[in-house]
Amino acid sequence: MAESDKAIQFERSGDDVYVSILKSTDGIDAGKIKTAFEMSRFADALLVNDNAFNQIANNFIQWQGKEHSSSSHYNERVATLEDAQLYVVISDDHMTATISCDAARGGEPIKRQDILEALKAAGVVAGIKRKMVDKVISHSLKVEPGSNFEATIARGVTAKNGDNAWFERLVDDARQRVLQPQEREDGTVDMRDLGEQITVLEGDPLLRKHPPTRGRQGTTVKGDVIEAIDGEDAEMIPGEGTRIADDDPMLIVAERTGMPWFTHNSANVDDVLTLKTVDVSTGHVKFKGSVIVTGNVTEGMRVECTGDITVAGYVDSAQLYAGGSITVRKGCIGHISSEDEERLQADEAYIPHLSSKMDAGASIWCAYAQYAFLECKQSLTIDRQLTHCHVKCTGEAFIGGQDTIARGKVIGGTFETCANVSAGQLGARAGTLTRFLLSVPPPMPSDLQALTDLYRQLRVTTHSLKRIKLGLQRCNSLANNEQQKSLKQSLRTAAHNELNHMRSVQNDLKVMRASLKNHPTLRIVAAKEVFPGVQLEHERKKLRMKEHRGGTLLLLKDHELRMDILR
Repeated sequence: MAESDKAIQFERSGDDVYVSILKSTDGIDAGKIKTAFEMSRFADALLVNDNAFNQIANNFIQWQGKEHSSSSHYNERVATLEDAQLYVVISDDHMTATISCDAARGGEPIKRQDILEALKAAGVVAGIKRKMVDKVISHSLKVEPGSNFEATIARGVTAKNGDNAWFERLVDDARQRVLQPQEREDGTVDMRDLGEQITVLEGDPLLRKHPPTRGRQGTTVKGDVIEAIDGEDAEMIPGEGTRIADDDPMLIVAERTGMPWFTHNSANVDDVLTLKTVDVSTGHVKFKGSVIVTGNVTEGMRVECTGDITVAGYVDSAQLYAGGSITVRKGCIGHISSEDEERLQADEAYIPHLSSKMDAGASIWCAYAQYAFLECKQSLTIDRQLTHCHVKCTGEAFIGGQDTIARGKVIGGTFETCANVSAGQLGARAGTLTRFLLSVPPPMPSDLQALTDLYRQLRVTTHSLKRIKLGLQRCNSLANNEQQKSLKQSLRTAAHNELNHMRSVQNDLKVMRASLKNHPTLRIVAAKEVFPGVQLEHERKKLRMKEHRGGTLLLLKDHELRMDILR
């Protein structure tokens, strides 16, 4: 197979390439041999060594000078032909297959059949990207001879767990209503307008259930099935004043007019009781629903309800207990007994009994409060001032505004909270002891749910591994050796995937538990000024103001009490 009828020719013998030089040729040197080689069809072949052309030129000249040589051509091996090489690498989780290619050196290039056979030999039967096969072939013809390149040729399908059933609220929750002054058309704020009451009419849709979805199985590139977890169902329960819609079993509607409120999977509608005043003429009020008092709640009276309490006037040494929110548009005024007054003078850390009390399952909004006990599970909003009150609040507190625009005052008393507090002034010039008992905020419900889901996944994976172990033990009872071998291989692959998933879940659990230990920073903002006598307490640690300061930021960070300038 002569390359041409020239003085320097190249011929193939098996996988080797030989140069053939006519004996009578004069002026042969390495450059001419190299030029002829690069113009031949063997130009991509692998030279026997880096100095091949010089060696051949020297060897030819020596051979040419020997008179006894009877051959008309000088022949010497110059290069080797190498076919393209393919290697398939499968990831540890069997979810990707990568093909590694060494481009041909004058030998056979990559062909489609070569790739398919290499994949088959490696056990790759699923997720093969046909377009990528064509790209690999095309690319192999463009790269430098002998160069290596890689391409992901197959991908498995990740298992997708189903979604749990969830519930969509179709109206706002009256107990979650944000009590805040409303903006007028001219841009000013009406401090007495806290927004409309949230009410529904009979037949109004309240809550829709979205059913769980099935999990979608995954597949490895080897064709092994990855099991998925179906979403969990949850029952939708109509509460007081609601029912399941006649024409839609996934919908809860109102059964009466009232104020809606929700739990995770249930809707309720409270009745509304309206009174002009609560005094000795009405007696104590205990109502299953919400209560609106257009006047005052007078001394010694008690109002209890499962919904919201709204008082348009004052609360004077009275007690309000609401399952929802409490709104007092004017003020809440109480007092302490003379005995408690004497005890407080002897022990400034003593918490006295206060004659006014408001206890809300949701939020509290009040214009001002004095000698009152206030407890709420959500936010606390005081328009002007808290004076000698005892507060227990698990939501944020806004005393006259939020953050740096707050202008309200907290003077004296005890404030127990695990959330941020904004006020304009803390304490008084007289050095009145004003205590803030700070605790670490509880974990977010979403974090707790994520932790629960991870533990559930761990239980499911552990159960799967136990079943695989039992399957491997039972394999020994199969009479057919080939069937036994095939089944064992399949179970071992499934165990490998489950163990990888378990390690991933365990790592996620480790990260989640560590994050739950690191509580978010708690901020007490004194936007205008803070006076001596203000004291922060956390566990056994205390931080007390000893001087009058301007805008100040008090912090609970990493379980340490700190103070900084408000910027």
